[in-house]
Amino acid sequence: MAFENVKFSHGIQTQESWVGATYFAIALDDGKRANSGDEATGIALGSCDSGHMMETAFFGILKFKAGAGISKGDKLTVTTSGWFKGAGSGDYIVGQAYAAVTSGSVGTGLFDFVVPVYAFTSSYVK
Repeated sequence: MAFENVKFSHGIQTQESWVGATYFAIALDDGKRANSGDEATGIALGSCDSGHMMETAFFGILKFKAGAGISKGDKLTVTTSGWFKGAGSGDYIVGQAYAAVTSGSVGTGLFDFVVPVYAFTSSYVK
């Protein structure tokens, strides 16, 4: 079961509709759904029409929308339209899954969009 815990959040003005898009990755530069881990700056915590402010979380234990099957402990990145997936070699890592989750479901992970996991390893190659 998905849960949330301590988190840090802020508001972003959206440039597309986020109605029904809670827990997808958002890009700060344009307020739209992120299409990669390095573009993502947080996770949408709400739902709103285009042009409105929406709360987004950038650090903490957060819910996310899985765009593929994910196993417990998998490192996470962002794929097309703000979905999350397990990170592969060279992907920009934004978090780690707390439990297994199926594609299309809501999962829980530990996220840090400020200082991503790769920043602490010398083996990261973009």
